[in-house]
Amino acid sequence: MIRLRQLEAFRAVISTGGVTAAADMLGISQPAVSRLISSLEKSMRMPLFERRRGRLHPTHEAKFLSEEVERAVSNLEHISRLSEDIRNQKAGHLRIAALPGFATSLMPKVIAEFLKDRDDVTISIQTRSSTRVREWIAAQQYDIGVADEFEGHSAVNHETIQIRTECVLSPLHPLAAQKIIRPEDLHDQPMIIQDRENRFYHRLKKTFDTAGVELNAKVEVRQFATACLLAMNNVGAAVVSSIDAAEYAGRGLIVRQFEPELPFTLDLLYPKYHPRSLLLQDFMSHFKSRLEPCLR
Repeated sequence: MIRLRQLEAFRAVISTGGVTAAADMLGISQPAVSRLISSLEKSMRMPLFERRRGRLHPTHEAKFLSEEVERAVSNLEHISRLSEDIRNQKAGHLRIAALPGFATSLMPKVIAEFLKDRDDVTISIQTRSSTRVREWIAAQQYDIGVADEFEGHSAVNHETIQIRTECVLSPLHPLAAQKIIRPEDLHDQPMIIQDRENRFYHRLKKTFDTAGVELNAKVEVRQFATACLLAMNNVGAAVVSSIDAAEYAGRGLIVRQFEPELPFTLDLLYPKYHPRSLLLQDFMSHFKSRLEPCLR
């Protein structure tokens, strides 16, 4: 059985031309290098060096082997460094599936921050509807899925996060000066809503019904980001996640507290039969810390 330490001694003697220099390179004694070379020759059942005047001279066979030994030791050293990087979450690959709106708001910032100083980490991100994200996670094709309206699946583990929602308006909107906006304030005001098949729309509609106010739906959209852009252009008011509201607040969008509290449910999905890597755990820790200011 050939051992790595034997190959390291062989490579050191070949590259330095002597036992003394090889011992210095490896940080061991000269007799230790000689013993490693002797044991390697026994393992290979052939002489690798000729011993003349106290020096080792590589045989033709040793010269022939040296290139392969160099490649093998370099590969093992690479594996050792890579395993250390993986332990320290400095290497690896993450596969993320997310809602389109989410992938264009907070997620790019989270990924950019996470990849800083992680040159050997790669990430792939795919965007689709919540239904498709759930299907991908159930098929164990992605490491993490970001969705909403998750109804459960036997092959998926999940955790639910409640995101705060806020009312967004144009600076020209008649309610722009108010600090808190309620359904009663939006009576007869045009509203930008999520599509009517989405649960959040029905929860918003119920909130207006409870207040005895008609929800005047002017434009129906699929993404909160679109609602924010329309609100900025004074098409109407919208109730959106605080993640999207924060994204556009610096661009002139007016963001106001909405009452009663109406959180948006975000589901983090994990493949049940695919163990969570250390890299994923580190990423999710960073991701959740960035979500904290937006939580209910």
